[in-house]
Amino acid sequence: MNLSFFRKHPLLFVIIIFFGLFFSSTVVAANLKLYFAAQNSGSVQSANPQAITIADQQLPVDKLLKLIQQRLIIAHDVARWKWNHKRPIEDLKREQELLLKVRQQATTHSLEPDRVAGFFKAQIEAGKLIQTVDFQNWQKQGIKSFPNVPDLNQTLRPSLDKLNTELVFSLTELTPVLGCPQIRELIQSRSQVIIQGDGIDQQVQSLAISPLLQFQSAACKVGNFH
Repeated sequence: MNLSFFRKHPLLFVIIIFFGLFFSSTVVAANLKLYFAAQNSGSVQSANPQAITIADQQLPVDKLLKLIQQRLIIAHDVARWKWNHKRPIEDLKREQELLLKVRQQATTHSLEPDRVAGFFKAQIEAGKLIQTVDFQNWQKQGIKSFPNVPDLNQTLRPSLDKLNTELVFSLTELTPVLGCPQIRELIQSRSQVIIQGDGIDQQVQSLAISPLLQFQSAACKVGNFH
């Protein structure tokens, strides 16, 4: 098209100019919006990067603590079965088998076997504390036996084995940051909220999370991690 065409069709010329200006302003506005959004996002991250990272870690921390809580609650049914069958609370053979298994799982997931075994040893001891108090209470109450208790071998131990496997997965997810001071603080604060229930007192709670507070990580420098 040449200028003579637009002289003959002035309205078309005005329409083309109008849409050209409208399109240009829309593109500019969109680019400006993206620019300022990026600037604001960068400002938030640079102002408080650790808070964002900690928030990202709360979900896996909560998951691990909930699994610990579930395992401790099952200890009551384990104690009831042992009470009914006149079995002792401590079962060293079972404990050694469990620790051997989690060591093997740790190796499979590139975790330190001793560290993982230490974590599960703490869970075993915390569970035995709950069972011991149960036995003491039932003896005082003169309880002979409990009805409808799940079978230890058919139901309870498979449930515990499943929880143990899930705990190993959770440890795998959190191991890179477990030694960080912020994560230790998060574990301590969230455990007060999550690891609760019948028979779970401060001693049981502290014992269950104690190995998690002893982790060391080379990735943490001056209280920061990536």
